[in-house]
Amino acid sequence: MDLDAFLEKAQSEMTIALSDSFDTPRALRIIDQLIKQANIHMQAAKSALDVRGLERIGRWITKMVGIFGLDSNATPPYNGLGWASSATNTSLTPEQRVASYADVHKRVKDQVEALGLHSEALNKLLSANVDSEFAARVSNGISDTEALAMPYIRGVSRIRDELRKLAPSLPSKKAILALSDQIRDTDLTNLGVYLDDGAVGADEGAFIKFIPKEELLAQKEEKASKEREKVAQKEAARLERERLEAEKLEKAKVPHTEMFKDERYSAWDDKGIPTKTKNGEDVPKGQLKKIKKEWEKQRKLHEEWKTGVKS
Repeated sequence: MDLDAFLEKAQSEMTIALSDSFDTPRALRIIDQLIKQANIHMQAAKSALDVRGLERIGRWITKMVGIFGLDSNATPPYNGLGWASSATNTSLTPEQRVASYADVHKRVKDQVEALGLHSEALNKLLSANVDSEFAARVSNGISDTEALAMPYIRGVSRIRDELRKLAPSLPSKKAILALSDQIRDTDLTNLGVYLDDGAVGADEGAFIKFIPKEELLAQKEEKASKEREKVAQKEAARLERERLEAEKLEKAKVPHTEMFKDERYSAWDDKGIPTKTKNGEDVPKGQLKKIKKEWEKQRKLHEEWKTGVKS
C-alpha cells in the first residue's frame, strides 16, 4: 500500500471510531498506526520518499490532534502542519502574521539576483507569484500561521534546492553554498523552520520541518560549541607540535661530543663519551652501552642540524 492508501484507510477507520460513541482510544490507535506506517516509509524509501504523501498524512494528523484538544495552541479549522508553536494572535491580520516569512523570501530573492545566477528552473522560482498563493489560502479560510506561511517557506526552500544544484558547476560555488547555509542556518532557523537535506532524495529537495525556534537555536549553539572545541583542540595540537619541534631543534644544537659533559661524570674519551663516574669509578658496561646508543643518536641529529644551517 502507498501512503495515500494508508491515509484513506485511517480516515475511514476514524469515521467508524468516532461514530461508535466517540471511541477515543481506538481513534488514537488509528493515528499511532498511521504514524508508524509513515515512519516505515521514511526509513525504507530514502531517495524515493513520497514527500507530498507525508505532508498529507502530517496535515490530517495535525487536524485530528487539534480536534481532540491535544494541542492547546491549535485553533480551528486545524489546517496547520505539526504542533502549533504558539497561540494564533487573532488581533493580527494574516499579512502581519506571515510578514517575517515574506521578508525572508524577498531578501533571499534579492541576494540570489545580486549573485547574477540564472537557470530556467531558478528564473521560474524567482518570478513565481507566491503572494497570490498566500492570498488563495486566506480566501479559503486558512488561519494557521504555518499553513499561511508555507508558500513563502516552500518558495525559499525550492530556491535553495536549485542553488545547491547549480553550485558545483559555477565559479561562484563558494558564495552560493555560503548563501545556502545562511538560508538554512540563519534565515529559516530564526523563523522556527528546519530544512532537512538528508530526509529525501536529491530530486525532491529538502524536507520542511517546523521546530520551535528556541530548540533550533540551542542545536545551532551546540553545533557551534563543538566546532569551537574542535578548533581549540586543533590549535592546541599545533602548539604542542611546535613545542616539540622547538625542543628537538634545541637538542639538535648540542654537540654529541658535549652532551655528557656534566656533573654526573668525571672523565671522558676524545669523543665525549664518559669513562668515569663522578666518584672516579669506571662507567658500568650496561650503562656505557646505553650512553653510546644515545651518543650515536645525538650525533646524527646534530649533523642533520649543521647540514640544515649550512644550506
